[in-house]
Amino acid sequence: MNGHSQRAGLWSVEGAGVLARRGGLVLLSSLADTGFVDRLLDLLTETADAGGDGLRFVQSVEEALQADGSWRAGQEAPQRPAVIAFGEAGAGLAVSVTGAAWVEITTIDRTQQIVAGQPSMLLRCLVGSQVMAVRGGLGGGHEDDVPADPFSRLDSGVVRAGGFAYRAGHAAASGAPDSAGAVLDAVLAAPEGGAPDAVEQVAAAVVEATEPAEPAEPAEPAEPAEPAEQAAPVAAAAEPETSESGVVGAGTAERAAAMAGDVGQPFDSVLLLGEEELGTVAPRAPLPLAPDQRAESADLPPVPEIIGVYCKNGHFDDPRARFCAVCGIGMNQQTLVPRPGLRPPLGLLVLDGGAIFQLDTDYVLGREPTLDAAVAAGEARPLRVVDDSGTVSRVHAKIQLDGWEVLVADLGSANGTFIRPPDQADQWLTPRVPVALVPGSHVVMGAFGFRYESHRGR
Repeated sequence: MNGHSQRAGLWSVEGAGVLARRGGLVLLSSLADTGFVDRLLDLLTETADAGGDGLRFVQSVEEALQADGSWRAGQEAPQRPAVIAFGEAGAGLAVSVTGAAWVEITTIDRTQQIVAGQPSMLLRCLVGSQVMAVRGGLGGGHEDDVPADPFSRLDSGVVRAGGFAYRAGHAAASGAPDSAGAVLDAVLAAPEGGAPDAVEQVAAAVVEATEPAEPAEPAEPAEPAEPAEQAAPVAAAAEPETSESGVVGAGTAERAAAMAGDVGQPFDSVLLLGEEELGTVAPRAPLPLAPDQRAESADLPPVPEIIGVYCKNGHFDDPRARFCAVCGIGMNQQTLVPRPGLRPPLGLLVLDGGAIFQLDTDYVLGREPTLDAAVAAGEARPLRVVDDSGTVSRVHAKIQLDGWEVLVADLGSANGTFIRPPDQADQWLTPRVPVALVPGSHVVMGAFGFRYESHRGR
């Protein structure tokens, strides 16, 4: 394990899968099927909320795998899921591994690797002794050390990952602060070339901070002092004092005395400008225009080049448009010659709550849209939906721009997606089959919806 992994916690490893944690339950899964991953994440939440242990969680995941059937050898699935599920079970650990995933478990006695080895194999392991560490990944080199990011500790939630490194915190199970971790953080943050006894000072400070402080004796009320006689003590209290740990600052009593001494002190305002300069501010040149942030941002995909036509005033338009979408001039004012150009925004997404998003790139909508591979690759922008009813899936639908068309597709959500075009009947979407939207269409995803608006092509 890496040095930082000696601290208690769960650390993610970069990859194309999904790592989730709720309490003492952990799930790592590939993204072969986002709908199936969504069900596994729901099982994680339900088991944790119900107070279930690792064994119950592992059994629930195995039941979901058997019900899905995509991991069986007889299924013609292009990619079978690789899943790791584990959690505390009594004094030990329950682990389930399937597909190409692998796990390495370190106990107080030995280290043991568990590898399914075959896409259709499902293994369960019950460890009865105390587990010190667990690491794993979605496939491949389990012999290599896990390059976990030292800043990727996951206490709860869902992140993109291809592996993990977990170390149990038995010493800190009682809820006491992780003093060793605090010392490590302080040492890492200390400048190079510091005093040799800096580590001992930090350790002493951490130990002192973790010990319960004795209640202080109530202070006797101070006699009121004359304002003139109090000026000197206030000045003395303002002098900072240096503690043994090297932190400079005033004590609590001194700060309180200083604050009390400030009351009633005179305050003088000074006019920094002459009277002749008031109201005669010299005019300044306007600020320069900001550069194209989209062109400079690495988080957004580049604007594609498509075929279109230019109006009489030089605006790039949809060849099917009767009027220019920018200036409104009729497109029959001149002979239209198709030419390439950068695609302009194709309209707006107007959410039911009133928020508006410009359609200048693809969008993935859901409760956890960052789990989608297109978002992770920078090909789409995530649009997170807050849905307390639970009717919207974590990765629910996608808005895709294709030429001058705006398409919508359901990404295998649990409750489906349907379109309500203007003056037409509702149309349910087939999962992963894009459908073109017409301006004014209302898209419904469970309890959430949005409207597509555009005057292009009209």
